[in-house]
Amino acid sequence: MILTITVAATQAADQLRSLDRELADVDELRGRVRPVAGRPKAGELGVLDSALTVALGQGGAVTVLATAIITWLRRRVGTVSVQVTGGGRTLELTAENVRGLTPDQVGALVDRLGDALAADSSTKTDSSGQADSGVDEGR
Repeated sequence: MILTITVAATQAADQLRSLDRELADVDELRGRVRPVAGRPKAGELGVLDSALTVALGQGGAVTVLATAIITWLRRRVGTVSVQVTGGGRTLELTAENVRGLTPDQVGALVDRLGDALAADSSTKTDSSGQADSGVDEGR
């Protein structure tokens, strides 16, 4: 399974690099995460990375990825959101809605996110981490 991760924030490129470094430190994800360069806009000399791709195999790698993303998001300040797209579905989490979760709530969110990423049917997780049917249409 190939997933694409994007970050929406004031300094999105810096936040994306931060998430890339975080994922690179996870043994189960090492070598599976690659930056994706964006397209240059008119008048720009270069491009910044616009996304990360993650190649996941079978097993617990989906749960490991979900845990790493939620852990990273909990340490963000300001308005930061992460979208994970793959298998025809998009999942979105925001820092505001995961920062104040209890350990039990974090565990439940990791389970829901991992299940949604591994599911065969289209699933969306809204910014509060609640699973919903359907595909996010790029809000």
